[in-house]
Amino acid sequence: MKPWRKTLVLCVTAAAAQMIAAQVRADSAAGVGENLGNALNPGGLRTIPERDPDSLDAWPDERTPTGKLLGWPDKLPETSRTQDGWEYHGQVEIGGMATGGNTDSAWFRRYKDLPTSGLYLNNFSVQAEQLEKGKGYFLEALGGGIGYRDQYEGVSFGRYNDWKVDLFYNETPHVFTNRYRSLWSGVGSSHLRLNGLPPGGVGIRNADGTMNATASQTATVAGMRSAIEAVEDSELSLVRETGGVSIDKYLSSKWRLIASYSREHRDGSRPFGAVFGGGGGGGSLEIPESIDYDTHDILAMLRYDDGTNSFNLQTNVSLFRNNIDTLTFENPIYASTNTISATAPNVLDPTIFTSGRYDLYPDNDFYNVKAEYARSMPEWYHSRLTATVSLSRMKQNDDLIPPTAHALSGLEINGVSAENNWNTTSALSRRRAGAEIDTRLFDVAFSMRPTDKLGLDTKIRYYETDNKTDYVACNPLTGQLGRLLNDGSGGAFAFPNTAAGNNPAGTLGSAYDAMGCNLNAVRALGLVPSSGASNIRNVPYEYSKTNIELGGEYRLARGQTISGRIEREQYEREHRERDSTWEDMLRIGYLNRAYQWGTLRASAEFGRRRGDSYNPDPYESFYSVSLGPEPTADGTNLFSWIHAMRSFRKFDLSDRDRLALDLRLDLIARHDLDIGFSGQYRQNRFPNSDFGRKDDQRVGTASLDVNWQPSAKLGLYGYYSYQRSTMTQSSIQPNGCVIGNYYYFYSDGAVASGSDPVAPARSGASLVDTVLVTSGNWHNQCGDHAQTSPLWTESRKWTLDYEDTNHALGIGGRYDLGFARLELDYSYVTGTSTLDYSYNANGLGLSSAVTELAGSGMPDSDYDQHILSLDLVFPISKSVALRAIYRYEQGSIDDWHYAGVSDNPVPTDSGSQAVYLDSGTQDYHDNSVGLLVQVNF
Repeated sequence: MKPWRKTLVLCVTAAAAQMIAAQVRADSAAGVGENLGNALNPGGLRTIPERDPDSLDAWPDERTPTGKLLGWPDKLPETSRTQDGWEYHGQVEIGGMATGGNTDSAWFRRYKDLPTSGLYLNNFSVQAEQLEKGKGYFLEALGGGIGYRDQYEGVSFGRYNDWKVDLFYNETPHVFTNRYRSLWSGVGSSHLRLNGLPPGGVGIRNADGTMNATASQTATVAGMRSAIEAVEDSELSLVRETGGVSIDKYLSSKWRLIASYSREHRDGSRPFGAVFGGGGGGGSLEIPESIDYDTHDILAMLRYDDGTNSFNLQTNVSLFRNNIDTLTFENPIYASTNTISATAPNVLDPTIFTSGRYDLYPDNDFYNVKAEYARSMPEWYHSRLTATVSLSRMKQNDDLIPPTAHALSGLEINGVSAENNWNTTSALSRRRAGAEIDTRLFDVAFSMRPTDKLGLDTKIRYYETDNKTDYVACNPLTGQLGRLLNDGSGGAFAFPNTAAGNNPAGTLGSAYDAMGCNLNAVRALGLVPSSGASNIRNVPYEYSKTNIELGGEYRLARGQTISGRIEREQYEREHRERDSTWEDMLRIGYLNRAYQWGTLRASAEFGRRRGDSYNPDPYESFYSVSLGPEPTADGTNLFSWIHAMRSFRKFDLSDRDRLALDLRLDLIARHDLDIGFSGQYRQNRFPNSDFGRKDDQRVGTASLDVNWQPSAKLGLYGYYSYQRSTMTQSSIQPNGCVIGNYYYFYSDGAVASGSDPVAPARSGASLVDTVLVTSGNWHNQCGDHAQTSPLWTESRKWTLDYEDTNHALGIGGRYDLGFARLELDYSYVTGTSTLDYSYNANGLGLSSAVTELAGSGMPDSDYDQHILSLDLVFPISKSVALRAIYRYEQGSIDDWHYAGVSDNPVPTDSGSQAVYLDSGTQDYHDNSVGLLVQVNF
């Protein structure tokens, strides 16, 4: 246990023990510190209290102002009194608990930690106050699950209307998987070392000394399969520990000071994807990412309120610190490579990539200063003015790491030696990140009530981000523009096109290198790049958003109100497909509380988003396409020069029509019975999106809830909720666009290409059209979809229809048997997700074996979960009771993403390797029982 954590836990425990020794009594003490609690004590404490129909707070069928039953109040605990005027009460619940079943299941253990057997301190609380002679002192403490990974503790003490101090500590576990088969030791540290496998895979050479890739991969895969079969399942999880203190002090009747500090520590590991090879990777595996984070949050606030004017000045600092700077792992796979090659007459040996390294999340800082002002003007139509100014800065200046840890001896990139040119920070255009984003927020609102029936309000809000991050991908040691990928096993570089006809004869592939990373000098050369898709600079995304609102409400009659609101939201973006988008929204609502039978609420919201012209590729200045003229030579594949289909629309920028409907009906069916109906409908329509998210995206929800509280002895509830959502997406799998090639389109959707103007015959299909791509027409021929587009051929279109259906059911209640109090809660959730692909197999050139595994043949993803909780409390005396606990959980899941992973963790296909070490979430059923003693004092 960390020293700071020990200190806080000891403080809390000592305070509780001290109060117990003095025979202090307490109630739930809810609200101490943060939202404290765990699975057995949601909301702080769960003690199954006795209801009291005779207390001062009791009122038969009491309801909230909106008409909902409040239920019968808990019986107030009896308090004791000390000689110096302290009144106190408290309780502690401790006993034995045991859990059986699939207790290792990640699903079962997510966010909770229940004992398998043994003594268990379920919860405790103490509360005391000293009100005599105007002292007004108080103390509260609560906690639960002590010693387990979901424990929580909190202490609050101070003087009413003067000062208060809160301390809290809690833990939350998150188990990601318990079916991970690790090949490494050192999980959770900065270095992962292979157990028994050769780093870099097995290299087998031919008789002439060249590498035999097929034999090497076969031997490597065989070794990994044997190693994985010999490894038992293990757990990857983390624990979030959060502790803090806050101070609240009234400086005077008008001024108030609030300050707080909290520290969150996360420690553990989780599955993480690692890739070797080029852009798409020639080998991938799941390594365990090591997690050791600290986040410090500091807040200070000064408040002023004189009844007419109020003012808040607040500053907030959040500091994230990653205690593991880099993660180095030994690589078990035989890596495929691209970009990098051996210097003749050497032979490239992929087994040199014995390890990989990741620069983990960097330390980063967030600073915010916010000022808020409000003025009430009751003499002028009951008006109120509020204004807010908020300034923030987010920054990180992490030390960057070299592109690779390997010397790359005997290897070259585009004819330039790579040896010791990429394993140093001198290979970077800057040594530190220098990332910074500033934000500004200005908000002004005004409300007034000109008449008793009419209320009006308006608001203007402006928010902007300023991105000051700048990085150029260039190696000053070699002058090469671009970057190594995946620890040197791949790369993405920009260099002149050496194909005849694009650049002057004799143009070298290293011509850019002599410009010393000066982009303007490179552009001045006027040389056609080899590719248009290599990213050479970061894209500093930034935007501003303006919201203007005008709304009001009008009282039609007693208990009946209509409301309306119009709003314009305008975005101005940098480096996006649209510079400007604007959305107009109208919201109307109706509220009826005039009748004794219940309350009706209804609202509708309409939104219409449009924007300026859509540029499908606004990123040219950040890619190699900006370094020179476009290619013109025959044989040049233009795929990398056309980054996006002109008719593709991104969902956050596309035209959108939005509809939102909400209805809530609360019925007072009887004096002791509530029945509620609610429904929501959301529809996003994309009227001008042929590709991307298209058609209608819909979400519909309906629910029913019942609450019956006939007496202090009996109370029942139930609910049911149904939700269905649908979404459609569509795109085209790109083909090719080569200058000088003919493209032949057939009636069955197939596409062929070649240099011969005569189309080859195709069995069972007729020729539809033939297109020749030239240096003068490729923008029009290949820029957008068409039946005869070489690159975006409509027969290569695919569409995905997604449907998600969920049900939630819950019932429960309480009953006082006299000799015992019973509470029962049962919940059931189930869901089904369906993916349906439609496509032209001929157009995509898919084999029958592939089509059997895709399209509608993809199975649904299903899950369901049952949770039953039963509590029975047997009072023995006024201060002692026995509590019996039974909790049953059952969960089942069918996720096709993990189908076959356990049996075949290293499938082989077309020379690449993929290693799957996590078998996914498993079904489970578990029973927890406990017999606890409740002591009230």
